[in-house]
Amino acid sequence: MDHMTKSEPSPAGAPLPVSVVIPAFNRPEMTRRAVLSALAQRPFAAAEVIVVDDCSTDDTGAVAAAAGARVVRHERNMGEGAARNTGIGAATQPWIGLLDSDDEWRPNLLAALWPLRDGHVLLVGSAMYRRGGAGADRNLGPMFDRPSRQRTPTALLYPSNFVPNSAVLVRADAVRDAGGYRPELRMGADLDLWLRVLERGTGIMSPEVVVDYHLHPGQVTQDRDSTAEYHLRILRSYEGRPWFSAARVEGWRGGVGWDEMRRSLRAGRLAAGARAGLFVARHPARIAGLAGILFHRHRMRRRTAQLRALS
Repeated sequence: MDHMTKSEPSPAGAPLPVSVVIPAFNRPEMTRRAVLSALAQRPFAAAEVIVVDDCSTDDTGAVAAAAGARVVRHERNMGEGAARNTGIGAATQPWIGLLDSDDEWRPNLLAALWPLRDGHVLLVGSAMYRRGGAGADRNLGPMFDRPSRQRTPTALLYPSNFVPNSAVLVRADAVRDAGGYRPELRMGADLDLWLRVLERGTGIMSPEVVVDYHLHPGQVTQDRDSTAEYHLRILRSYEGRPWFSAARVEGWRGGVGWDEMRRSLRAGRLAAGARAGLFVARHPARIAGLAGILFHRHRMRRRTAQLRALS
């Protein structure tokens, strides 16, 4: 990683050439919160906020329009990936800001990421996962001390995908050239896209927290087994790329096996726990990878504690 310095922002008061894309389906209040957070950026505003109403059966689209978004409506429900692609296709600006309808940009996102853009295709900040309740939040994002350059997609193979989808600014031409989101992927479509985008240019990863990721019932990312299955399928689909590393993928699988072992043992499923433990122990790269993942998680917990103390 190469550490970076900031370039000059746009002139004060001028909207930044950024189209914020928010896919939405039957989430009027969450969508309203997301739109307002995109419009509340200070001191630099985005040029436009686009909500793609994925054929909602309620007033999601009307609520988004009333909040200040330009609304594009699907006449049939096509899924989140297709909705994001529609928004990217409708965007008029050279940069895309991605924001899920259940997430919330902090007022500093554009101010933090925009000055880092020179020569890069992907700008990434950090997120706080909001679970509710005292001490329940968790930091997710780059574990560097200052903004750092990512030259290839390799770092996203292991220890985890540290790119929160709603903490991203991406060059519109890069994401379109990469083919956009693959709508057939029910999970992990963001990781899949970042791997292809980083084949087309470098990224900047910043530790600054710029988004709140609100956890709630019904999110597909709560299905850990399916999430891991899709994640592995996506990573393996890039075998043969010059940046692909089988050892890194096996290291990531070591962490998956560890987590499965712990869940199984807590649930009293001793045989399943033993199988998961043996899965990790059978491969040296999984053992080494697990050690790195446990250290990474330790750093995440420390970063989370530091951020709580500052809030």
